[in-house]
Amino acid sequence: MIESKNLLVLGANGFLGKNLVSKLNETNNYKVYELNGKNDLDLTKDNLFNNYLSKSKIDYIINCAAFVGGIAYGYDFPAELLMKNTIMASNIYKAAHENGIKLLVNPISNCAYPKNQNLYEEKYFWDGAPHESVFEYGFSKKYFVALGNAYFKEYGLASANIVLSNMYGPHDHFEEKKSHALGALIKKIYDAKLNNSKYVEIWGTGKPIREWLYVEDGADALIKSLNLKENSYFFNIGVNKGISIYEMAKIIAQIIDWDGEFTFDTSRPDGAEEKRVLGKFTEKNFNWSPQISLENGISSTVEWYKNNILKI
Repeated sequence: MIESKNLLVLGANGFLGKNLVSKLNETNNYKVYELNGKNDLDLTKDNLFNNYLSKSKIDYIINCAAFVGGIAYGYDFPAELLMKNTIMASNIYKAAHENGIKLLVNPISNCAYPKNQNLYEEKYFWDGAPHESVFEYGFSKKYFVALGNAYFKEYGLASANIVLSNMYGPHDHFEEKKSHALGALIKKIYDAKLNNSKYVEIWGTGKPIREWLYVEDGADALIKSLNLKENSYFFNIGVNKGISIYEMAKIIAQIIDWDGEFTFDTSRPDGAEEKRVLGKFTEKNFNWSPQISLENGISSTVEWYKNNILKI
């Protein structure tokens, strides 16, 4: 059990942030403070976050804040994406150090791994650049990890930079062009059911293997990381089990009760054949493993989508 219970969640209004705050409130072990994006406080502005922390009694931070956009946005505005995320990282670490934060936890996108890796293992993290489609965003997340090491070496600031599998669940994005495959397929298949359509198109061949982590499991791992001893940590949170896009689509169709057929737009790129996150650290160091199966997680996500997005 951590000594202090004053915990700040940055980006508390985002997909991960909302689920994390909900999970924290269930425990009743922490007094949770929230910053909900730049309307509350712009983390890219020098000294604003420092001033905020200097007037608070925050001891621990989980940073879910990020400046994000889809792949198309990354191609159109690469400098903005890179600069805003690296400036944000610098400001957060500087303020955390100067205000005596005991542990800074940063969820890290797995797109920061080298583009030629299919199995993401910590020892390979620095073996190459991120994929061109996410290069600037992926590089900014590598910068978070580098800052964690540097601030611990020079100032003793403890941090945990944690690479997560692809997450899904309540409050996720469900847009065909901007969402990941799971969220997009829930929308496509439910639309087909409601419109009595016999066909749903899958982008690419449907063969690539991807790994999916239910967001509540991810949030639980982040909370458990607050008990780590002071150090600079970098590790994965993974399921260690992948599934093809096509097989996942069939599970979604069964849960939604749609019995049509899938077609494949092979003009769309597949990306890497396989992407899985190898996570051994959590099992060994704080007894964490994913609790929600893919089938149960998709069922819960579909139910949330039906009630909160479709409102039926």
